Amino acid sequence: MPPQKRTKRAKKDSTVGSPKALKEVADTMDKRKCEHAWPTPADIAKLKGKPRSQWVRPEPQTIQDIDCYFGRIPQWYIEEKLLKEPGEFLLSRGHDNKLRLSVKSNEQPDYPCVHLPIEFTQTNQVRGDRNMYYRIVNTVLQSRSLWGLIQAYRTSSCNLLSLNVKRDVELREEVIPCQGCKYIKTEYSFMFVQIRQLSEIIIGEMIYQGERSKIYKATRNIVRRGIVVDTWQRPIILKELNDYNVEVFDSIYREMHIVNTIRHEIGWDTALNVEAVVTISRPYYIAYKFCSCGSLLEYLKANSSLDFLTKAMIVQDIACTLHHCLRLNIIHCNLRAKNIFVDMKMDQTTKKEKPVYYVGGFHSAVMARSRKMDPEKSTNRRWIAPEVLTTKTLTPETDVYAFAWLIYEVFTLKMPFADIAEKDVLQNLAENPNERAELPSDMPDWLKEVVESAWNTDPAKRPKMVDIWRELRKKNKDMKKT
Repeated sequence: MPPQKRTKRAKKDSTVGSPKALKEVADTMDKRKCEHAWPTPADIAKLKGKPRSQWVRPEPQTIQDIDCYFGRIPQWYIEEKLLKEPGEFLLSRGHDNKLRLSVKSNEQPDYPCVHLPIEFTQTNQVRGDRNMYYRIVNTVLQSRSLWGLIQAYRTSSCNLLSLNVKRDVELREEVIPCQGCKYIKTEYSFMFVQIRQLSEIIIGEMIYQGERSKIYKATRNIVRRGIVVDTWQRPIILKELNDYNVEVFDSIYREMHIVNTIRHEIGWDTALNVEAVVTISRPYYIAYKFCSCGSLLEYLKANSSLDFLTKAMIVQDIACTLHHCLRLNIIHCNLRAKNIFVDMKMDQTTKKEKPVYYVGGFHSAVMARSRKMDPEKSTNRRWIAPEVLTTKTLTPETDVYAFAWLIYEVFTLKMPFADIAEKDVLQNLAENPNERAELPSDMPDWLKEVVESAWNTDPAKRPKMVDIWRELRKKNKDMKKT
């Protein structure tokens, strides 16, 4: 048998980040659903050459390094957004900064979430031991590290967690910020909506200061960690909240949750994006998308030559967004032209920039059909419907009423009851519930009818937002033909 010709073996390129290494990592990742859970692409690149049996997950050096640690986050948000299946768990803190372990229980029929406080203390289980240990409050199992405590419960053969806390709970699967990428097509991702380090933001000039907040121009540094670290910057508007309490803590997460739900369900160019929340320490911040043209009022004043059809298309666009919000069971509760924002975006068809109108000001919004409020404490009292003075309740009908005033603002650049002092607005509304502003004489009759029906004193006689949107769409379409 003739000797076989030997072929020269190509030298293996083991450089992390090389094309071959990247392909090997990609082949490994293709077999998994999520690239954010351990081992990540960067971990796989470092483990290259080791058999799978020797892949050992390193213990996190700090609490912040634990994948399932979320920092400060409200309990209701954990229950509504993050824990879906029995056995899922995560670590977090509340406004009080106290550490807790949250687990989705096996308890039927509702599988409630169980929140277990964790303390770091001298346990005195061994005489003379002055070391500090992590343990779940009123339990015995302890560990020098938080990760060690979690692993001890996960690997126990008799489900020590359930025995210790006397609840039907088990640590089956840790939840990380991307939620394992399981719901990427059905829900918004939490991955980048929480700033974990203050170094991620660069605060610039202050552009507004009010009783409740300060507003800054700022820059956000976003880092995506893979085999190659990808970093980019984005301009943002940063709101600093003056109050530091659990109500503010809950409200900024509620606003973020509502806005991101709207954007995922309806479309990106609908609600003003809440870029991130910052709840590391005092004060709390919430970051918004930067809009180059400012508020709708600023845009209209800077473009005073806009024709009637353009303005009518603006209110049609806003009505469409509000209709879909109500379809999602979301009421805005703070509707006014000042809370609509304008940015320029490249039109992929015409290759020209066009304005996009974003509904903002969702800090008072709720995912419900009504919301209790005190008119005397409102900063939006000029847009409050007459019935709110007695019902003290905001509804879809009160959003319709406020939208009528928004149309008035767009076509007149005047705010409601402009000749009445702010302190006298509610008294005037109580004494003259049927009083409204005079509409422009050059406004078409059909639009006057829309506005007058929408700010009807009787909420039962106001049109639905979907009907307003359809009427605007129909009339605007007819005007385009002429």
